[in-house]
Amino acid sequence: MSREYSSAWEDRDYLLEYKSIDLLRLNRVQLLDVPVDNVTRDEAVARVFDFLEKKDGPYFVQFLDPLKLMRMRPGRKLAKLADSHLMLGESGGLEWACRRLHIPFKGRVPMIAFLMDLFRLAHKKDYTIYMLGSAPEHIERVYQNLTRSLPGLRIIGRQSGHFNADREQLIKESMRKSSPDIILIGMGFPRQELWMRENQEFLTKAVVIGLDGAIDVLSGKKKKAPDSLQLKGLVWFWRILARPYRLDKVWYATAFFSTVLWRSFKRWINRKTA
Repeated sequence: MSREYSSAWEDRDYLLEYKSIDLLRLNRVQLLDVPVDNVTRDEAVARVFDFLEKKDGPYFVQFLDPLKLMRMRPGRKLAKLADSHLMLGESGGLEWACRRLHIPFKGRVPMIAFLMDLFRLAHKKDYTIYMLGSAPEHIERVYQNLTRSLPGLRIIGRQSGHFNADREQLIKESMRKSSPDIILIGMGFPRQELWMRENQEFLTKAVVIGLDGAIDVLSGKKKKAPDSLQLKGLVWFWRILARPYRLDKVWYATAFFSTVLWRSFKRWINRKTA
C-alpha cells in the first residue's frame, strides 16, 4: 500500500509543503457548465487540510469523470450535486476537454494517489477516519493494509456499504457519536453523494469524500484497469469496455465527447467570424 514514514525531517517538510500553498490563489473552471477545481494533487490535499483545521464542516469532496459530469450538468436530475466544496477532476477525459475548449486546467487528481496522501496526512496529524462502503471482507482488508503500513493510523469506524434500514440507523448514530475528522464513503455514484446530503446531521464537522469503488481497488479484490489506461486517467473508459452492456454509460460518454467537439467547433466558428 504505502511505505511507512518515520523521518522527523520528512514529517516537517511534508506538512510545511501543504501549509505553504496559497489557497486564496486557487480557483475553479467551468467545464460544460459544471464547476471543477483547477488544482494539483498537492493543492487538493492542502485544501482538505484547511477544511480539517477549520473544523466547521461537513465538507463534501467529489471526484469527476466524463460520465458523472454529464449527469450533473445544469437542468439534469443530479445538477444539485455540483455544490460539493471540492470538485476534483480525476479523468484524462476532462484534461482533453479542457485542452479542446482552451480552458486552463492544471491536470487531473488521481483518486488512489490522493487517498494515500490523505492517509499519510491523517497519520501525521492524528486525524480520525471512518470508512463506509464495499463488502465486509474488502473493507476489512483495506483496514489491515493501512494499519500495517501506517501503524497508529486512527481508523475509528469501518462498515460495509450493504445495509438495511435498521443497520443504516446504527451506522449513522455511530458516525455522529464518534465524530470522525474524515469520512470515506464508497457506495458508488450517485448513491454516495445523495446519502451524504440526506444525512448531513450525522456527519458532524467531517470532510466527507466519495470513493466510488476505491475500497475494492485498495483491497486488491477488484480487477484494475491496465496501467497504461490508469496513467492516462482513462479508468472510466475501462469500465465501459469491461461492461459494454451498460448502455447508459456508453450514452453519457458519447454525449460528453459530442458536446465538447460541438462547443469546440462553435468556438472556432466564432473566432473566424469575429
